[in-house]
Amino acid sequence: VAAKFHEGVSRRNDQLPEASNSPFEWLTNFQSLRHLVLPSYIVGDVSPPPPSSIGSASHKHTMRLNALHVGCGTSTVGESLLCLREKDVCGNRLQYGHVVNVDIDKDALGVMQNRWRQRELQTQQLDDITLGVMDWRYLDFKSEESCRLALDPLYRNLVQPLPNNSNNELGGYFDLVLDKSTLDCLLCSETDVVSVFLCEVYRALRIPTSRSESSLDADYRHSSGGVYVLVTFHPLEFIQQLLAELPGAHLEIEYEVIKRKADIVNTIDALEVDEVVSGKNQSEFDPETYLPPASSAWISGSFSPDENYRKTITVFTCRRLPNPKQEESNQTYALDRQLVREHIESTCDKWYQTTSPMVTNEREATLRLDFQNAILSQQRAESSLKEEKVTLDLKTCYELMFTEEEKQVLPFDYFIEDWEAYCQNLRRGEDFPRQGMTINTAIDFLKEMQ
Repeated sequence: VAAKFHEGVSRRNDQLPEASNSPFEWLTNFQSLRHLVLPSYIVGDVSPPPPSSIGSASHKHTMRLNALHVGCGTSTVGESLLCLREKDVCGNRLQYGHVVNVDIDKDALGVMQNRWRQRELQTQQLDDITLGVMDWRYLDFKSEESCRLALDPLYRNLVQPLPNNSNNELGGYFDLVLDKSTLDCLLCSETDVVSVFLCEVYRALRIPTSRSESSLDADYRHSSGGVYVLVTFHPLEFIQQLLAELPGAHLEIEYEVIKRKADIVNTIDALEVDEVVSGKNQSEFDPETYLPPASSAWISGSFSPDENYRKTITVFTCRRLPNPKQEESNQTYALDRQLVREHIESTCDKWYQTTSPMVTNEREATLRLDFQNAILSQQRAESSLKEEKVTLDLKTCYELMFTEEEKQVLPFDYFIEDWEAYCQNLRRGEDFPRQGMTINTAIDFLKEMQ
C-alpha cells in the first residue's frame, strides 16, 4: 500500500496532458542530472590514451559509451545523451554512441521514435553534427522472454563472450543504465518483478577489467565497470539496504540529493550539440546548496509528508566492481534471481514493518475504535457479535482505514486492486469473505500489503 502512494502521486499530479504527444520530464529534467551522466563521470578515472601514445600528435581519439534508459516513457533523456560531447585537455572526445530506450508502453515508444526521426532528418542537414545510434525496444520486466528478446540480440552481436562462460550468459554491454523512478514503480508490483528488474540491470552493466581490450562496440574500450544511475523518491536508507546488500552484486554506491525540475518539451527542432570540456562547465559542490536526504512520510504511522516532500529526489550512482571471489576470466554477468527475490522481500519487510511501519500501536488502537463505532451505528443483527467477527463493506473500510491525505493519493480503485491481490493469497481458502473486512482482517491487510 505504501509503495502505491508513490505511484498514485505520480499518476495524479505528473501525468502527460491529455491529447498531447509532447515529451514530459515529470520527475526532473536532463539538466538537473547532467553532471551525473557526463561520460567522464561514468568512466571514472579512465580516459582515452593521449595522442602521443598512438604515434601521431594530430590523431584524436573518441571513446563512445553505451546507455540503457529503462522505463523511458516520453522522456527526451536519450536525445540529450546522444547530443552530449565531452573533450579532454588532449582534444580526445568522450560521448554516447548508442542509446537504447526500453518501456512497456508501445504507444510512448512510437511517439518518441517518430519524434527522433523528425529531429534526425533536420540535423542531418548540418554537416558538423554526427549522431550516434538510438534504439527503442519494448520490454516488460514481468516476462523473462521479453527481457531476452529485447536485450540478448545486443549482447550477442556487440559484446565479446566471456572466457570460461559455461552457462552461455549474455550481458555487459552498457556503460550507463539510467532509471528515473522505474524501480519506484516496480516496487508496487510483486517481488518477482523487482528481482527480474534488478538482475537485468546488473547483467546489463559492463564488467570491469584490469586491462584495455579490443571490442566490437567501440573504437577504444575503457576498463571501468558500468554505472547504474537511479533517481528515486524512496527513503535513502531503504534504497541503500536494497542495493548495497544485493546478493552476488559488487557495487560502489554514492548518492546525491537534488531539487526536482519538471519540464514539458514542445520543440521538434534540429538537435544541438551539448559541448563540455572535462573539468569545466560542470557544477561544483557548494555546501550552501546541500540538500538533506528526504525523510520518510510514514514515520508517524500515517501518510504525513512534510513541506519538502516530492520537491527533492535522491540520485544513486552504483558502479559495478570486480567480484573479488572470482578471477577476471571467470567473472559472470548474472545474479541468482531467487536469492535476489528473497533479499527484496526481507528488505521490504524489515523497512515497512519495523523501521517505518504503517500500522503503529496508536494507529491500530484508533482503527479498532473506529470499526467498533461503525458497527454500533449500523444497528444490525451482526452488532451483537464480538467486534472482531463483524464484517464491514469495503467502501466503509476504505473510509475508516485511510486519512484524507492518504485517500488523495490512493484512490478507492487502487485500494480494491490491493484487496483483490490480498484475497488471492494461496493461504486463504475459497470461503474467505471477499465482500468486506473484519477489524482483524483490516489490520492484517495493512501490514501485509504495505
